[in-house]
Amino acid sequence: MTHTSAANAGTSRELSLEPGTSVDILLTSGSLVLRGTADDRVIVRALDGDALDDDVRVDLEAGVLRIRDAASAWKVGPFSISTRRSRDLAIDVPRTAPVALRTLSGDVVASGVAADSRWATASGDLRVSVEGGQVHLETMSGDATLDAIAPVTIDARTVSGDLRIRAPRVATLHASSTSGDVRFDGELDAGSEHQISSVSGDVELATNSPIRVTADTITGEVSAAGPHRSEGSRGHRTLVVGDGSVTVSVRTTSGDVRLRQADTARDESAPRATAAPAAPAAPAHPVAPVVPVAPVAPVAPAPPLAPGTATGEPPTAATAAAAATPAAGSAESSPRPVDAEEDTHAWNAPGPIVDRREADRLEVLRALERGDLDIESAARRLETLEQAGPRYFRGWC
Repeated sequence: MTHTSAANAGTSRELSLEPGTSVDILLTSGSLVLRGTADDRVIVRALDGDALDDDVRVDLEAGVLRIRDAASAWKVGPFSISTRRSRDLAIDVPRTAPVALRTLSGDVVASGVAADSRWATASGDLRVSVEGGQVHLETMSGDATLDAIAPVTIDARTVSGDLRIRAPRVATLHASSTSGDVRFDGELDAGSEHQISSVSGDVELATNSPIRVTADTITGEVSAAGPHRSEGSRGHRTLVVGDGSVTVSVRTTSGDVRLRQADTARDESAPRATAAPAAPAAPAHPVAPVVPVAPVAPVAPAPPLAPGTATGEPPTAATAAAAATPAAGSAESSPRPVDAEEDTHAWNAPGPIVDRREADRLEVLRALERGDLDIESAARRLETLEQAGPRYFRGWC
């Protein structure tokens, strides 16, 4: 049984949560400011202060509070006809409530979340500040910044964008980037298997932990600042600081690996969970309505993976080039309604994955940035690429 939290009219929606209730947010477009509070209520409001009307749905079912914008469209061939507008939102949630957030297009700023959380964006920057828990983070086209003020477990992945992580202590770290730099600043627990990978980007580790870094790179350099021991050759080098009780595996295809001591002074530019949230303000520019777009090329299915492909290995230059050639396919031709409410499945927590499909994902994202694809077509093609693998962004279109 579904319970809608509030009437459709008004400037905000409010609902008190029972302990243990999780919050699941899915937005097709528009920016979001989210904060964790000491209250037991979820409050949803528009950033511009206007009435929400029928633009947002807030439903409670089986211990999960679902927040969806009601933006929908009819797909007629290559054209997308919008029937509702998407809103920039501000959402307050109880700090102890688990949070899962997915957006198709828009920037996200979040702070004050103390429970387990999952964050994913298809197009937009992501800045998250947490107070603990297990954190899963993914971006498809945009930079991601994760700042923690308490010990956490981190699984972070970017396809096209830089990844920056700062935490006082991390129990387990899995971080990967296909096209972007990875920077980690903090302490790492011994006894865990920490892994960092980047296909095209540099990796920087800033830590005061007694670390042993095993670095593999094809064309990059491996270096360290401060007292350390170095072993191995240029492409496979081991850096040891102190007793080396904390082990980290770093792999890059064409990026440098740098190890240095962490700074004692905190970077004030990083997002902070304790910062007071700003009051909702009108956006600088109004959100443009969805308009019909030019026809796009047929969506090609993802190429099959070659036998023996290791999902934990970054592709070489040769395999990445081979994966960039799509197989022939055809686009869907019959009209169908598209609505954010179609997504009702649970979001499975993925592990760190780097495979040959990354080259195809990059090409889709570049086409999106050039304007050759609209957001919906790009999202559908990305979903096609994922059909043979983990469900990172399924159910979005």
